[in-house]
Amino acid sequence: MNNKISKIQLGMLLTLICSSLYLGISDIILLKKSGSETLIAMILGTILGIIPVLMYLKVNSCLPNLNIYEKNKKLFGKKIGFILNILLIIIYMFMLLVSIRSMVIFITSKYMQNTPYIFVGALIIITSLIICFNGIETIARVSQLSFFASILFMVIIEIFLLKYISVQNVLPIINNNYMSILNGAIYHASSCALLIMLLLTVKGSFVNDEKNYNKTIIIFYLISSLSLCLVMFFVIACFGYEFASSFRYPEYILLKKIGLSGSELHLENLLAFRWIFYMLALCNISLYGIICGVESLCKNKKRNNFIVTLIAIACMILGKYILGNITHSIIIIKDYFVLLIAVPMFLILTILFIRSFFIKKES
Repeated sequence: MNNKISKIQLGMLLTLICSSLYLGISDIILLKKSGSETLIAMILGTILGIIPVLMYLKVNSCLPNLNIYEKNKKLFGKKIGFILNILLIIIYMFMLLVSIRSMVIFITSKYMQNTPYIFVGALIIITSLIICFNGIETIARVSQLSFFASILFMVIIEIFLLKYISVQNVLPIINNNYMSILNGAIYHASSCALLIMLLLTVKGSFVNDEKNYNKTIIIFYLISSLSLCLVMFFVIACFGYEFASSFRYPEYILLKKIGLSGSELHLENLLAFRWIFYMLALCNISLYGIICGVESLCKNKKRNNFIVTLIAIACMILGKYILGNITHSIIIIKDYFVLLIAVPMFLILTILFIRSFFIKKES
């Protein structure tokens, strides 16, 4: 492994990350926040999301041979850089916590009923640790395979569900409730586009073809946003707003409509597996961010691996107890994700964005 990846692979990873919080979290929260105006809120959120994407591109182009932790030390000095790095590690830990717990809850409820939380969580941690300890190239290759598989599943799903669409379920698109649209748009941008900041741990020197890099990232961001809007459209057009918001996993329930005549196969379990690809990508990039953060504090590789493993185990256990049951976890994320996670992420990104404008002048 030479830790070299292509801009296309990074774009695919970006698409998976931006889609990761959707099923079981963002979809139901958006339906509750924006109701019948959810689609408009998502479109507006996609437009707002261009702001953190452009900020990421500017920060990424500044000192491209350094990751985010090294940039903080270079741009702000050791003391302020240390504080920012600790905050970043906490953010990566929270995203790892959410991704592990969400995967465990989904897997144990749909695939491995009555299987202990700890057992499934341990399997996820071991898988992610093996991938991340092998470097960003392995993460990118796994994401590339996951991207193609998820696109294939999505095409199959949409073909089978076309006959169930009812335009009447979508109307009216706007009820003049502008605050619900704005709240939904901010949440959608925070839980989708803002996650691009997690990619700042990937050094620019790892990308082996930087030509048109910015254009590629924007295209893949738009692909992820379009796919999420399309999924929400199918959910609403097939179920209606009120009926869809009554489910924990509305997309999964929708997949139950797909079947082969005379067959007892539960195709929804196979087709829904694409969401695990999304969450695994978030888990991998979060764990990779923690690895880079720990390395910025300590240079002993064996000790670092031990510390990262302990952090991953702690995130798995804390996820079970901090977020509580399914209903409680939705309420917590709905009420506090933007305030306690998205706002600090955006502030750090803004500080880096402003500071990056002055680095060339100082040089």
